[in-house]
Amino acid sequence: MVKSVDVAIAVLLLIPLVALLAIPTYNMINPNLGGVSFFYWYQLLWMPLGALLYYIAAVLWEKKDKEEEKAARPSRSSKAGRKRRR
Repeated sequence: MVKSVDVAIAVLLLIPLVALLAIPTYNMINPNLGGVSFFYWYQLLWMPLGALLYYIAAVLWEKKDKEEEKAARPSRSSKAGRKRRR
């Protein structure tokens, strides 16, 4: 079953890929930023943005794994698994 967290992780990982594969959207010279054409600074801008999105996806993934691991463990509060002491 696909959860909303899984979809969020996939979207976070796909955003930089789609943004950088859509070359016609940024294949231009202007606007310049510090003498560097848009084509180059747009790609350089995506390096830290992609790293940030990847970090957020990794944090969500770890949180999801911990929740699934916790749900898979048997409950300690149940008396069925305990031995009776006399």
